[in-house]
Amino acid sequence: MWTAKFKIRHDDCWLVPKTSKFNISAIGIPLNSYEKKGIKYHNGMCFLKGKKEDKLKFLASLKKDKTIKKFTIKGDQVFVLIEGDDNIANVFDASLFFIKPVVANKGYEYWELGSWERKSLTEFYDRVKNVAKIEILQLKKQTPAVFVQQAIPKLTEKQRKAIELAHEFGYYSYPRKISVEELAKKAKTPRTTFQEHLRKAEAKMMNLLIEPMAGI
Repeated sequence: MWTAKFKIRHDDCWLVPKTSKFNISAIGIPLNSYEKKGIKYHNGMCFLKGKKEDKLKFLASLKKDKTIKKFTIKGDQVFVLIEGDDNIANVFDASLFFIKPVVANKGYEYWELGSWERKSLTEFYDRVKNVAKIEILQLKKQTPAVFVQQAIPKLTEKQRKAIELAHEFGYYSYPRKISVEELAKKAKTPRTTFQEHLRKAEAKMMNLLIEPMAGI
């Protein structure tokens, strides 16, 4: 198995240019892409990192971005629905998989991808360089530890069950399909106890998402 780390700059992105303009960093994952009535759409999610005033300026700019059709904000977490072409999504190979969340900082994105074949990674590089600026920071043969694997062993059994139940019943969907109170009833656990297990699990997962920013 092979892994690669890429540094990518593409100014058509809803997020990357804003990291320079507003002096923030973001970490997240592309969610999905689809087409409806001949129009392409892309869902995305990220967590923001930076000074409060800079993050507020960034969030205010979303209202002026015509490519952003919908967005919702909860704390530092942002969900967006983007209309239009995404050049990177158009050339992405479904055989590749993300090892870590994508980091956006100072006008660049940092992607860490894995593949069974070295060729798939180098071909991805070749395709992207036709639509964006890209640099290979690392390319090597190894068995990767995907980012979710690093967090799961740190969860207690109750924390793991809480976050799995929340995911199963759409607590993390947009719009949210179930409340904490309803999840607690399904778990046959007092709401405050269930919420404590869920929040602790989320905090540990959040630490995993934020860690890749270190050193960028």
